[in-house]
Order: sequence, then C-alpha cells, then structure tokens
Amino acid sequence: MERVGIISVDGHVKAPRAAYRDYIEAKYLDQFDEWVVSFEGTPDGFVSGAIGEDAQWDATRRIADLESQGVVAEVLFSNGAPFAEGRLDYAPDPEITRQGAMAYNRWLIDFCSAAPGRLCGQAMVPFADVDQAVADIHWVKEQGLGGILMPPLYPGSKFFFDPALDPIWAACVETGLPLSQHGGTGAPNYQPLGFSAFMVLSVEHSFFSGRSLWQLILGGVFERFADLKLAFVETEAWWIGPVMGVLDMRASIGDEWTEFAPMAGGKPYRRLPSEYWATNCYAGISPFMPSQVSVDQMGSKHEATTEFHIRSDNAMFGVDYPHPETVFPTVKQQASELVTNPHMTEHDARKVLYENAATLYHFDLGALQPHVDRVGFALEDLATAAA
Repeated sequence: MERVGIISVDGHVKAPRAAYRDYIEAKYLDQFDEWVVSFEGTPDGFVSGAIGEDAQWDATRRIADLESQGVVAEVLFSNGAPFAEGRLDYAPDPEITRQGAMAYNRWLIDFCSAAPGRLCGQAMVPFADVDQAVADIHWVKEQGLGGILMPPLYPGSKFFFDPALDPIWAACVETGLPLSQHGGTGAPNYQPLGFSAFMVLSVEHSFFSGRSLWQLILGGVFERFADLKLAFVETEAWWIGPVMGVLDMRASIGDEWTEFAPMAGGKPYRRLPSEYWATNCYAGISPFMPSQVSVDQMGSKHEATTEFHIRSDNAMFGVDYPHPETVFPTVKQQASELVTNPHMTEHDARKVLYENAATLYHFDLGALQPHVDRVGFALEDLATAAA
C-alpha cells in the first residue's frame, strides 16, 4: 500500500535565551544582556511539561518525536524572540523590535539547516518601515526561509488595508513567500499575567488574529495582488465561516449604504469575500482535532449548500508541537478522524494532511518521499486502526 506522511503547519521553536547572543549585532549586546538577566528564573518558552523546553531548540529530538507520528515536515513559528516583553515577540521600540526579529531569523536559518527541505521557518519581519520590510523580505528569500509571519497590528501600526503597505505585498508575491497569521499575534499583552489574563486571551485571540483577513479583503489587497497567499494558523476555525457569511452579505446588498462614508473612495474589490478566501487563503487547523472544525462539512462528499464552510481545498493539518495543547503523541489518532469520515474522500484527506501545505509552503514532495517511505503510513491502516 502507498504510504503518506503529514506536513504539520504549526510548530514552535526558539533558542535558549542566552544563546541568541551569538546572533545579536554588537551595538545591542549590552541591552541584550540586561534583557536576559531580567528573565532569570522564569520558564524559557511556552511548552508542554511532558515534552520539555529542549524540544524548542533540539532539532534532532523534535524530528524523532514527530517522525514517530508520521510527520515528515514542519512549518515553524517563533516561540520567543530576543527583547520580547511578556509573551510577545515584539518590543515597544521599533528599532529594537527589528533587531530582535533579525536575531531570531538568523538563528532560525541555522536551526532549519539541520533538516534541509523539511523545516520551513517563518521569518519575523516588522512592517513599521516599509522600505526596510521589503528589503528584509528579499533577504529572507535569499536565506532560504519559507514565509513571513504577519506582524502584530498594534495602535500606531499601519492598518493592513493601507495602500502604503502595497510594496510589502508586492515583495511577498515577487519572492513567492506566503504570509501566515498565527493565533494571538497582535493581542494585548494582558497584565498581570495569570489565569484570568490567559483565559481572556483564549477567548479573544481569534478576533485579533482575524483582523488581517477582513482588512486584506475589504482593503482590496487580494484584488491588487491576486497571487498573495495567507494562512490562518492556530487561530481556531469556528469564526471563519460566520465572518465570511457576514462579509458576503454586506458585499451583496449594494453600495448605497456606504456612499455617505467620509472619503469612501469606492469599493476596492470586485468579487465576493468568500471568493477571495477560496483563491488566497488557507486555514491551518491546529492542533488538529474534530472540535476545531467540522470534518463532515470539509469533505467533498458533503451536500453542497450556500453556507460557507472551510473545505479540504483550503485546510491544513497542524500538530502545535511542543505547546501544551499539542496533539502529540496522538497525531495518528487525530488523522484517523479525517481519514475515516464518510464525507471525506482519500483525495480530500491527502490535501489536508500534506498536499495543501506542500503547495503553499513550497515543500518538494519528491525530496520528502524517502522520509514518507521510512516513517509514513497507509491511509488504509489508519482506517483499520480506528475501526
């Protein structure tokens, strides 16, 4: 039987805090040392206690863990960058924010080199200085990283519908680098950090993550840059359908109600918002489990309706290793829920497990095949095990 593997579109990595020193520009070393001292005695990264902190920076260990679950490649996001405050990857000073991002990116290049073609690092690129961001995006491409993390939209930031950011979208298209909106990016740094702050964030993180979706669509960004791609990873998926329904409804009722808006300037998009989702957007469902999304509605055998649903053409599988909510080490059990669903075809399952991720993040499936042959699984075996 033919074997398949999983490409997880959600993994988290970082260096031990002090180890970032090797990647910091000399003029910032004193400030970096002060930052390291300020975090002495605190946990180094948000990780599952059963997995341990070293999984964030030990590539050999994490690859072995994921291979045990049939995962052959991984898309990687930051689990902590230099100069970060609290749980955030960004500092108040834009210059320091960029220095921290670039130090993380330099470390990430070295980390991904441990498994060429299998670890797809998402670079941190602040958008505060548009010209610098464009240059950084081209540098990211030259260094072999695989995409750009959407930065936070904080007060004072340029909104994503602002045409001033068009050179950034153009650079992403020119380099072929997708954008990824990771869950919670841009949410407030709630203090004091404790149970209440964490639970408030868990309720609100989908909203703060989702703002990039409606800003890019309603701002006409996907209309102007038809090849721009954006994935929503670990943002939860429950809100995407209702939001797209509202956007489509408002786009269909005519323009009369907007004509009195100050400086309206005309509608910058021509298609229904859900049509832009279909051509430009993906949902990285992570951690992948049935409670995140209706697998029934995702499958191509599902009865066609006019209601918007995330379909297998735009869905991807995330493990969320090594976060506390990860589905490791039950990845195959979660995948079996996909494979055995009566509304899913084998073609649907393949798209969600690895094909969509390979297309979006430019994984070479031919190069991955030896790893699939070694640690992958047959879809039929998952179905049998679940029976």
